[in-house]
Order: sequence, then structure tokens, then C-alpha cells
Amino acid sequence: MVDFQEIARKIDGLSSECTEFLVRICSIPALGPDNNGTGEMAKYQVVKDAVTALNPDLIEEIHAPDERVPDGVRPNLLAVFHGRDNARTLWILSHIDVVPPGEQRLWEHDPFKPEVRDGFISGRGVEDNGQAVVASIFAARAVKETVGFGMNVGLALVSDEETGSLYGLDYILHQRPDLFKPEDLILVPDAGNADGDVIEIAEKHLLHVKFTIKGLQGHASRPDKCRNTLRAAAHFVVELDELLHSKFNSKNTFFNPPESTFEPTRKEANVPNVNTIPGEDVLFFDCRILPDLDPRQVLDEMELVAESVQERFGVQIAVDEFLRSDSPNPTPADAPVVFALAQAVQEIYGVQPRPHGIGGQTVATFFRKRGLYAAVWEKILQMAHAPNERVSVENLIGNTKVFARMMV
Repeated sequence: MVDFQEIARKIDGLSSECTEFLVRICSIPALGPDNNGTGEMAKYQVVKDAVTALNPDLIEEIHAPDERVPDGVRPNLLAVFHGRDNARTLWILSHIDVVPPGEQRLWEHDPFKPEVRDGFISGRGVEDNGQAVVASIFAARAVKETVGFGMNVGLALVSDEETGSLYGLDYILHQRPDLFKPEDLILVPDAGNADGDVIEIAEKHLLHVKFTIKGLQGHASRPDKCRNTLRAAAHFVVELDELLHSKFNSKNTFFNPPESTFEPTRKEANVPNVNTIPGEDVLFFDCRILPDLDPRQVLDEMELVAESVQERFGVQIAVDEFLRSDSPNPTPADAPVVFALAQAVQEIYGVQPRPHGIGGQTVATFFRKRGLYAAVWEKILQMAHAPNERVSVENLIGNTKVFARMMV
């Protein structure tokens, strides 16, 4: 029987190093080209150095070609440490890319100059997904330097999670489907709650829809000669919002929130000046749809609203499926990875986790679509994508202990 207290003391002693490393990697912007960035390579090199310093038994780089970034590739790293039980591997997958900071004025400091204050670390990417990156690396270090691994342990550090994973996990699974086996335990620390008592095993359908509204641009003093797309867009959003929420109003309390959600999000700039009526507007909806509903039905209803608005305002509305990921079968609540994770969380945090579904989609979806059971868990402050994103040092160290407990 392993004395975990030795490992816990080791991790406590690494607290300052964990904090400093999180600050270091989150000082390096890792924005993909879809978010107007240059990719993840600079941050990846720092993460890779930290992993290779642990001398893993196997290390493999599976970089996805992408001509849009200076290095020509989106980097992905997989490292495996052999354990006493070689029959299966505990995989912990984290992503190194981040989302843009958003409006700078809403931040208390430069988003890419993380600050440590009063037991918290703030900066873009510290929660999503820096805390997990650091916790997985330092858990492996603590276990290797003390009692050794109980089973094989794999660390996967991937790119492109924030914009679809086509250059990240999805690419890895197409190139090397042999790396992950049905008997493996797969943990994705990329969603959670403040109590740490939720293990995500199911996700909703994800549907992003792009609407392009075309009318006729002209001078604002002569609206009679124009077809104002912004006015049409405003009516379209309100009508679409009301119809979708009334039409698809079923609830499933296993998920949080329990209903399908339909949110207008991105709106592209139209005319640069006030006295011009816009002749084209582009906007997007983010839809998270309960698994028992068909996303095609949602698209059909969107088309009907578009036709109605077209007729009333004399515009043309194109409805395009921008991104779609249908919900796969959930991970069983009694899967080995859920059981092992629940035990570790209960031991470290003293809470009994419960299986649950979420609205967001994580990279666990890609595993589940291939029949591989994955569990999603973190103890976090739930500030991902928000201004002044932050994590607590207490959670950073606690989560490191949870990962380490599973490793032994």
C-alpha cells in the first residue's frame, strides 16, 4: 500500500515552483490563427522542456501542419512514464492554447503579465487550461521522485482546443489511433466547479451558426433608398431568440444548465461611420443542444425565421453551419476512470463527486466518439474566458495531488 503522505508533502514543497511555472507559461500568448494569433509554439517549447526534464520513457511530437502560423505547424506533445502495471495507461490531457483577452479595459492588469496576489494567480489562460498543464506535469514529477507510478502515465499537451481541435487532439487521433486503448483511463481537466464535486461524463450537441445579412448600403439621410441590414439583424436576433427558446424548451436535470441554450455572440463590424446605413451584417449564434434533440431541427427553424425577416425587410439572409459537433454516447458513470477519479477527489478534497453533464464541449468528445471513456474534472473558480481570469494556489496544489493520487 502506497503511503500517499510522502507524495503530498513533496507536492506541498513544490508549491512555489508550481506557481512560478504557471505565471511563466501564461506570460506567453498562445493564440491560434483563428483568434488572430501566431500559434502555440513559443509556449509549447517551455512546456516541452519541463516534460522532457522528467525523462519520460516515451516522448512523441505529433505536429499538425498549418501554413497560417510562422512555424508552419501546431505542436502536440505526448509523453509516457512506465509504471508497475503496464497493462493500461492513465492519460491526462491538457491544452496549451488560450482565447483572446477580450476588452483590455476590463482587466485590472495586462492579461499576459500574470499576477500573484493573496493566494490567487490572475491572467489569461491560468484557468483555461494553465492550471491543468502545471498540475499534470508537477504531479508526474512528484510521483517519479518519490514512490513511482502505479500504472503507465501519459501526459498529452495539445494545441487548438479553443477553435475546434482539428490541429490538436482530433489530428492526433487520426494520425495515431493506436496511442489510446479502451482499457486506458482518460482524464481531461478542462471543466469543473468551485466545490470539485462534479465529474463531467456527458456533453450537449455543439452548433455554431453564421448568419450573413445582405441589403443595400447608403446615406443615413435617405433610408428610403437603402435596405438596412442592422435593423433586419436586430429583429432577426430577437425573433430567433424567442422562437428557439419556446420551441426547444425541454429540460434534462442531468445537465447544467438543464435546457438547450441559444446565444447570440459574435457580431462582425459593418460600416465604420455613423452616417452610413449598413448593407451587410454578419453575426453568430452559439447553440448547446440537449442530446435527445436533433441539431438539424434547430437549423430548419432558423431558416424559417430568416425567410420571414427577408420578406419584411427586403434583405437576403444566408444561414451557414459554422461549426457542429454532435454529442457522442456518454462515459458510463461506473467506468474505471470515473471510479478512480472519484476516489482521489474524495481523499484529497473530502467531497463525494457526482457524475454530471455540461453545456460546453471539451476534447473528451473526440475520445467518446471513438468509444474511449473519458472523464472531465477540475476544481476551479469557473472564470474561464472572463476578464481577470484567475485560479487559487490552493486549487492548483490540491488538483496536483488528485492527479498524483490517480498516478499511484
